[in-house]
Amino acid sequence: MNIALLEDDPDQRDLAALWLTHGGHMVTSFASTGELIRDLGARRYDLLVLDWTLPDGTGGDVLSWLRNRPGVQPPTIVLTSRDKESQMVEGLNSGADDYIVKPARPAELLARISALGRRVRTRGPQLLELGGYRVDLLQQRISVDGVPAELTQREFDLAVYLFQNPGVLLTREHLLNRVWGRTVDVTTRTVDTHVSRLRRKLGLDGQRPQRLTPVYGQGYRLDSVDEAAPDKNTAAPEAKAAAPAACDNAAPTACDPTSPVAAAGEDTDSHAAAGEDAGSDAAAEIGIDCCCGMDADSGPAEPREVLERLARAARFRDGETSAHMVRVGFLAWALALAAGCSPEAALLLRQAAPMHDVGKIGVADALLKHPGRFSTDQHRQMEAHTLIGAEILGGSELPLLRLAAEVALNHHERWDGSGYPRGLQGADIPLPGRITALVDFFDALVSDRRYRSGMKPQEVMALLDQQSGAAFDPMLVAIFIRHGASMVRVYDEVMRRGLGFEALADAACMTFEPQPTTT
Repeated sequence: MNIALLEDDPDQRDLAALWLTHGGHMVTSFASTGELIRDLGARRYDLLVLDWTLPDGTGGDVLSWLRNRPGVQPPTIVLTSRDKESQMVEGLNSGADDYIVKPARPAELLARISALGRRVRTRGPQLLELGGYRVDLLQQRISVDGVPAELTQREFDLAVYLFQNPGVLLTREHLLNRVWGRTVDVTTRTVDTHVSRLRRKLGLDGQRPQRLTPVYGQGYRLDSVDEAAPDKNTAAPEAKAAAPAACDNAAPTACDPTSPVAAAGEDTDSHAAAGEDAGSDAAAEIGIDCCCGMDADSGPAEPREVLERLARAARFRDGETSAHMVRVGFLAWALALAAGCSPEAALLLRQAAPMHDVGKIGVADALLKHPGRFSTDQHRQMEAHTLIGAEILGGSELPLLRLAAEVALNHHERWDGSGYPRGLQGADIPLPGRITALVDFFDALVSDRRYRSGMKPQEVMALLDQQSGAAFDPMLVAIFIRHGASMVRVYDEVMRRGLGFEALADAACMTFEPQPTTT
């Protein structure tokens, strides 16, 4: 039997482990409740033997966490020096299957373990079936139309909890408590990462009868697609028919029309269909064209003025120039066109990209003006500007604000997964964020700053090439470098003409012709 032993006293832990090993069992020892709960999230044990009083909690904390776990639960023995009747009752009422007072007798402990090993308790039904999904709690397996899905233990546990609560809005904090445990030191970003993987592995993106829907600022809900209410921002049927099907590779908040940070799925199949006929590089993922509502009519003029005011506020807080923000907008527009995005979507990104750093409004002055390298804590505080920006811009039904929120959230993600705030990797990073990150880097280095002169464009492109596949999308880097001369002309024209925020919404103020794809 595979047994987890929780005991903080090293001598007693070693002695109990010796007894259990001599009894023919495999033993893994833990000295704290947090350590055990973290391991339980990744592994399964046949039996738990728990001390009650630990440095960071009690055996009751472990039992409470177990009660809220889906599926098969291991039997549990409390092994403790607490010998009062009320304490024994507390332990048993907390969910323990047996209670032994120290000092334990080896033969009795092994006999009780054998008895408990004959009983396995299961919460609810052992088999769940929902819309083509079959969840086998005993075999720890989920099948999609009869094909087993390859899931980690944590992904399986999260999926089971979602399938046990269809239609229920589950906050990130609630999912952390139920699946990871209160004592585990992880953030809600961990939930987002696992949800993103589940959407891909189980096809919970709306193509199948079940969809894992993000609810911005709150959490996630497992919906039945045929029962889901139509979204007021959904495009007309003929427009939807022409759009890519579902943004298969997108992050969880990037595809749902109700999300204020929706806009950036990817559809690799659409690229295969378009091929060289697109007349440009025809990016493998036409991401920003996937979002419902991303059309030429992005709403009344007032939201654009709001964005301009927010940009000005961010400039005064951060010291960035308005020209930098405008150039980032035009460069993002040009790269989107070169990558095969529609003119309407590229124009919308042109207006949204300047908002990438609006979250710095919520960062302390001392941090923004810090002269040297950041400490780990200071870097963590600065990273929060992405979340603050998404919060400031999020919650709107207007496509422009929704796209601006997405850009603010994702422009510091890196292709290799080492970025922030969510550590997204590769095509999981929404396309508008990938585009904005690249052009922001280019503009920042070629522009003069008060503390340094700008680099030559060719030097910056060499740096981009070095960071291809690390910080930046390799496909976008190749497109940008191939259109390098045109990108520099866009930069120079913004400067020469002194273009401001009002020019971002004027579709006729500048032209950009992508180079045809070479064979």
